[in-house]
Amino acid sequence: MDIMIMVASYPPTINSAARLYSELSESLRDMGHNVTVITTQPGEDSKVDKEHEYYKSGSPKKNNGLNILRVSPLSFLSKIPGGKPLRFFFSCLLFTFRGLFTKCPDVILIYSPPLYMGISAHIISYLKKTRFVFNLQDIHPKVLFDTGAVKNRFLIRILSKMEKICYRNAHSFIVYSPGNRDYLLKQGVKQKIFTIPNWFDTKLISPSYQMNPFLNEKGIRNRFIVSYIGSMGTPQGLEIIINAANLLTMYDDIKFILAGEGPSKPILKSMINGMKLNNIVLLPMMLNERYAQFINAANVSLITLSSGVPIQTVPGKLSEIMACGKPLIAVVKEQGDAAAIIKQAECGFCVEPTNAKELSQIVLKLYRGKKLRKEIGKKAMIFAKQNFSRTICTKKYDEVLKNAGGNSDFYYDEAS
Repeated sequence: MDIMIMVASYPPTINSAARLYSELSESLRDMGHNVTVITTQPGEDSKVDKEHEYYKSGSPKKNNGLNILRVSPLSFLSKIPGGKPLRFFFSCLLFTFRGLFTKCPDVILIYSPPLYMGISAHIISYLKKTRFVFNLQDIHPKVLFDTGAVKNRFLIRILSKMEKICYRNAHSFIVYSPGNRDYLLKQGVKQKIFTIPNWFDTKLISPSYQMNPFLNEKGIRNRFIVSYIGSMGTPQGLEIIINAANLLTMYDDIKFILAGEGPSKPILKSMINGMKLNNIVLLPMMLNERYAQFINAANVSLITLSSGVPIQTVPGKLSEIMACGKPLIAVVKEQGDAAAIIKQAECGFCVEPTNAKELSQIVLKLYRGKKLRKEIGKKAMIFAKQNFSRTICTKKYDEVLKNAGGNSDFYYDEAS
């Protein structure tokens, strides 16, 4: 089957969307499909892997049997006043034209956000007489409104209208959590909705019981490590970690280590310097084997979401942390989907996004409870292997795409 995939980020860009969809593309290729990926060139505002094949082979169109087509990221538009809406609009046009002048696929799969992917896919599928599957990863534009990223009423109306057009014209939907599924149902979506969690790569992410080189390099082998890895922006609300670390300065062997990039990183640095904290360290984002080493170096891992983020959001690194058998502390809303997974797996604790004191108390509880850490870490690993493996999840994508492309009568049995 010929599959067109549209995603804004793809390696060598480093983020969760790029990782997920590069792995998905490769898995679909291995299942016998012809896969074309339409994505952006690495932008100057993106974190990239300089060792990637992209830089060694001059942006090859063919990559491991995949057809990779790239458009400009239009990064320069974000630097001018009013440029972000222009970047959104022209990016939509670029993806649309790239798709229209590409071989007609049996089915199109899009990753959203950005929301304009849905508009591009709708136009392409309408003109080429094919279907598209909408993979909703973050609820845009709702999350933009809730976090205050978009306040202009005109833009809110435009984005809300675009959202309705996307939802009305998709053949089917893939979401990663029950909360996202419920959101679509409340929006009046009548099409099939499939709940498929985001996965981890079993070849890269697994518990490691060997000597961890990361610990030696950073001189923290005999410390109790509380770690965070990922984006550092407003939606993550990482300030609570700094405040919790400030409450634990009397414990010399507790070390908070945060790795990642994002607009909040300078703010976090300023907070650390202002409080004169020496029990917390900020590091760059880790890649590939280093990423796995970083997670495995921790005694306890953190995931965080600010109070303005919709309760349906589940951080992608949740499954990877669980796969490494690490106890979790989730700074999330108690009624959210991330909290529900942790409660179901019995693999950690949840803290409200504004309660730094409670976060510090739970860190101490796990610091003092070696047996407790081992028990809930084991539960995390078992749950991840049973529910979040790449093989299981990508096979479900395959079945959904086959159905949308008219090549299968099979329906994954968690459809609405």
